[in-house]
Amino acid sequence: MLRDLNAKLVGVSFILNEEVSESADRGVSMEALREVLGHASQKIHEGKLLLALRGRGRLVAAVSFKEDSGLDPGKISGLLALLMRNFVLEEERDRDGLTGFLKKEAFRTQMLEMANRIKKDAKSSTPRDRSRKPRSPSLSFFHIDLDHFKGINDTLGHRFGDEVLRSFARQVRSFFAESESGEVLLARLGGEEFGALVPYLSANEAQSLGEELCKFIREAKIPTAEEVERYRRANPDFKMPSSPQVTASIGIATADSAVILRASEQSLPGEFDQLYERADVATYVAKKLGRDRVMAFERILAEGGTVIDYDERTGIVTLDLGSDMGVDVGDVFLVYDNRKFTGSEPIIQPGSQQKVIGYFPKLSLGELEVIMCQPQVSFAMRRGAEIFIPAPGFFLRWVPPSERGRRRPSDRRRRDRRRDSVLSPRSLFEARLRESQEREKLILVLLFFDNLATIREQRGSATLKELYSSLAAELEKLSVPGDVVSTISSEFIGFLPSVAEAKGVIEKLTELKRNFAARDKATFSAVIFDSSTKGFDRFRALEIVRKGAEIARFKGADQIVVLDPETLFSKLFFYHEHGEYDKVADEFQQLHALGISDQKTLLYYAEALSYLGRLEEAIQKATDILAKDKRNLTAIQVMASSAFELGRYTEAVQAYESLSEEKKGKIAAWQWRDFGIALLYLGETEKALGHLERALAADPTDASAIYHKGEVLLALGEKEKARAQFMRAFELGYRELSPQAAKLLGQG
Repeated sequence: MLRDLNAKLVGVSFILNEEVSESADRGVSMEALREVLGHASQKIHEGKLLLALRGRGRLVAAVSFKEDSGLDPGKISGLLALLMRNFVLEEERDRDGLTGFLKKEAFRTQMLEMANRIKKDAKSSTPRDRSRKPRSPSLSFFHIDLDHFKGINDTLGHRFGDEVLRSFARQVRSFFAESESGEVLLARLGGEEFGALVPYLSANEAQSLGEELCKFIREAKIPTAEEVERYRRANPDFKMPSSPQVTASIGIATADSAVILRASEQSLPGEFDQLYERADVATYVAKKLGRDRVMAFERILAEGGTVIDYDERTGIVTLDLGSDMGVDVGDVFLVYDNRKFTGSEPIIQPGSQQKVIGYFPKLSLGELEVIMCQPQVSFAMRRGAEIFIPAPGFFLRWVPPSERGRRRPSDRRRRDRRRDSVLSPRSLFEARLRESQEREKLILVLLFFDNLATIREQRGSATLKELYSSLAAELEKLSVPGDVVSTISSEFIGFLPSVAEAKGVIEKLTELKRNFAARDKATFSAVIFDSSTKGFDRFRALEIVRKGAEIARFKGADQIVVLDPETLFSKLFFYHEHGEYDKVADEFQQLHALGISDQKTLLYYAEALSYLGRLEEAIQKATDILAKDKRNLTAIQVMASSAFELGRYTEAVQAYESLSEEKKGKIAAWQWRDFGIALLYLGETEKALGHLERALAADPTDASAIYHKGEVLLALGEKEKARAQFMRAFELGYRELSPQAAKLLGQG
């Protein structure tokens, strides 16, 4: 609209919720323009129209236009005043008046907008620059809960509590601004609870950022001395013996690229509900572990089956049960002190021989009975007369009802279900699996329910167990003599069919899916291991098929997946495509441990190691690849960039020469730059200059290439030309100057 009036907005400055927001073109000083405007509502100054909304220059727009253009400043003034008033009204509607953070509903709306932007950017992104690590298309939610805030309100008053919240918000805003996290959404979720949504972080990076934030809050002065003094002046009767120590418990959950890119626009709100719940659970665990700390939900999932906390006053024990969704109220767990009695700690014979005469057993300390269930974190009480303190880290083992010391009425229902069950015992399944290793053919199937958390939340743990029993019974009806069906864990049902063809098994499972979904309103997925597929170690069949179940979940719900290497590599390929190199490395190591890898996955692993800074390992893997395929371009690139980063310039030059030769000189600008820098350090200045000029022809703003061109010119004795290059690089932000370059720049 301004363009149509031959005008341009060159700056805006306003105050909202006591925070100054400012944006201006380069060379425009909004502070100076505010002073010029003073108390006027509008003023023309040096070809700029200055406008104030709310008077006293609280909100200023600076618009440039030609004074001889015949433009009516009143039109611009009216237009901008209307637009800015609307903007301020929207901000006041969407933002918390105390902290300036987003309100919960606006936060949710902007979360979805951010996710859709990330999804769109990931799908339309151009080939990436291998000189820098790409960003993971992910979203990390930080749930921040101030510790003991009620005590501040009770002892110092609610008004001062508001001052603490206001100061906390300022500090957190400055932390994220300085962390260079990019666009971060900050929200006040209620009371002393806050949320931050940070894009493009892996789970590990989110954990590290959370640790930094927790430390920052602990060490910051909240409120600052100036804020306290200002509050005292406004409240003369206020007394504060000492400043409050403000700390926070932070829970983190990350929606990785699989969630962001695979979830439909309609399902994203549900994914974010789950993200919030997971971060909330992580915050709860952080508080139970002593507050002033960070807990990532991913860590809770990884460390299942242990005691988290014991409250001596109430006797309540907090349990981390991982992803075991089959636990129910009344279930019993044996507690082991796994720090001392691991089952493998040797018993040493006293005396000079120090002979190992045995091993300590796992010592059972007592039992815990579950009194309340929720995903991942449940609660229990000590059972029986055992007197023991269930310390954090103690190991848990579920006790079947048949092995429990005393019966309860609720056990009757479980006993009836067990009596009706047609499942084969696990021991028979494992024996049959071992026997099948000797046969020419082996087919192994794992079945598991989709959306376990949803089933448990909506229909209860007992229903989930009954569904497993019902599924096993239906599978038995379709079985023939020689088939074996058994529970593998609380999560999986195993099936060893006697037939040797996967096609017949798939037909049977398809019929089972159809019947079961129609009657029980639940879907399940199945993974089929067929030993005739090349590349599989049959003796690791159960481990491989468990990995296959993870892949099936990654692909979606209601799956029948027949395993082959390409299927097992799908997660690794996906993470590589979206630049999540920490996950590429983890996935490769898991597959390699199962004996499953090929040249392509090794190549991706080498590239991931390079991006993760594990450069020696990257060079070793690239060397292994080049021993079999000396013209592999990706391996050459990994070798070149890793050797360059390590300062092994001779190897880097050799690799870049091979790369340039293979690609007939069509390498990226950053590769010409690094090639030139390596030659410079090896004393080949003429060649270095040529390569750096090639880099700058493709990217004239590459500050590093400009600076090193200056170093080459300095080595060639052309000081004035070198100085010009150093100055240009310095203006573009390059600061890693050599003493010679700094000295040359200092001369005037």
